[in-house]
Amino acid sequence: KHLSPCQQSSEARCILEEPVDWADGFVVVYNISDRSSFINAKSILCQIREARTDSCKGDSDVPVCLVGNKQDLCHVRQVREDEGRSLAQETRCHFQEVSAAESYQDIAGLFTRLIRQVMEHLKYRADRRRYSGSKSMAKLINNVFGKRRKSV
Repeated sequence: KHLSPCQQSSEARCILEEPVDWADGFVVVYNISDRSSFINAKSILCQIREARTDSCKGDSDVPVCLVGNKQDLCHVRQVREDEGRSLAQETRCHFQEVSAAESYQDIAGLFTRLIRQVMEHLKYRADRRRYSGSKSMAKLINNVFGKRRKSV
């Protein structure tokens, strides 16, 4: 039987609040030497996907990166690299293990990649809106002017 990574107990919920609704990209970090941080990261990834799917009319492909930090502590590792990679595949996000203590270059590269993905995603969404047709434009105009009439 295959279980969804998003099937959680209720006490693992509510880690995130508002940022899910307005953020254009996410970096979710866990400590490879702390299993509970990985479990929390899994919950956060699921909350991001669920909230984005609910609030964005199916636009759940916002760029997300799962990061296993403290790679320099591999001698006390509690989360295997393939577990992180597997979770990233299940939740459709980029995966990388890093050591912030040993090298800032991996971190800088990770953020550069995420920013590029966010810019591409925003451009794609803008292009899609631009060509959405006159029906959407009529609906937008009706929404703008319809609300003003009601409040007067």
